[in-house]
Amino acid sequence: MKSTRIRFFALFTWVMICAVSPTIIAIAQDNQNQKSGSTADAWRQSLPPEAEAQSQPEDMTVVAPSSPSDDETKMTLLSLERMWMDSLRAGDADTLSQIVSGDFTFASPLVLDVSDRTKYLEYALRELKLTSYEFDKTTVRLFGRTAIVSVLLKQRATVRGKNWVGSYLITDVWISRGGNWRAVSRHESLLQ
Repeated sequence: MKSTRIRFFALFTWVMICAVSPTIIAIAQDNQNQKSGSTADAWRQSLPPEAEAQSQPEDMTVVAPSSPSDDETKMTLLSLERMWMDSLRAGDADTLSQIVSGDFTFASPLVLDVSDRTKYLEYALRELKLTSYEFDKTTVRLFGRTAIVSVLLKQRATVRGKNWVGSYLITDVWISRGGNWRAVSRHESLLQ
């Protein structure tokens, strides 16, 4: 009989340990979460549930910041293309230097000695005399933070005293850095 009581007590103890263990583990995890949380979390947990519910108006909605749509981005890039050409026509060094990235490259079969940003800015501000331009066709293709803009450009200009009136195909590569679009490459070809 004594051995039956011992077995019963051992079984009872084992059942109690198994039943209480999840509760002990949950309490230990709650204590750990409270320790690792911020002071604001601890303060918020000490409030009665109705106090937190009253702290925010019912009609208040939280709106996550949204990124511009593809159409808005395309319009922005076309606006920047026009701003670029306007700055070339006006000889506006400040605007031009904001549009053209520090790692900009330029390729043109008509101007072979211009390749990097510094040379391009010198060429654009000293040697190019753009009197008028018109975009005939434009295409904007987006690839995440990169965009390729193709433009059929009709212009009246001179470069180093030579006539540059005509139609040109321009391909510009733009990259968004820190939320700002900057031109990193331009390639132009005369259409005949």
